[in-house]
Amino acid sequence: MSGAGNAAIFWVLGALFIAFGIYSGARRRRLAASEHTVPGEIVGYEEMADTGMERGSTGVKYHPIVQFQTSGGSFREMSRSGSSTMGSPVGTKVEVHARPDDPAAFEILSEPESARRQSLVIAVGVAFVAVGVVLAIGK
Repeated sequence: MSGAGNAAIFWVLGALFIAFGIYSGARRRRLAASEHTVPGEIVGYEEMADTGMERGSTGVKYHPIVQFQTSGGSFREMSRSGSSTMGSPVGTKVEVHARPDDPAAFEILSEPESARRQSLVIAVGVAFVAVGVVLAIGK
């Protein structure tokens, strides 16, 4: 494949990563403004076995347990997403978007790790675009 073809692949991948990062941020802001977003608190962590597919896997994923109140009642639920390290300490106040039809399918909006993930996706996209530019110039 020619240098221009390789460059185009990197540009497309970069654009996709950047677009996904921007979409993710816009989605989080939209959910945060929703009437179904309520304050919550991390009250503990549940350790779950990790499949070990991620680099640096510890064999354990920590899923935050969050307590929050909606118009439908008070809930204490485990997050469906976890991390190989405990995120925010127990007692941390967080924003929670709880689906009215299924509060157990809540999403933590204000955890710093989610903002880091979004920034990382955009940074990877910028790196791909930069590699594409270098390949296009270097031909």
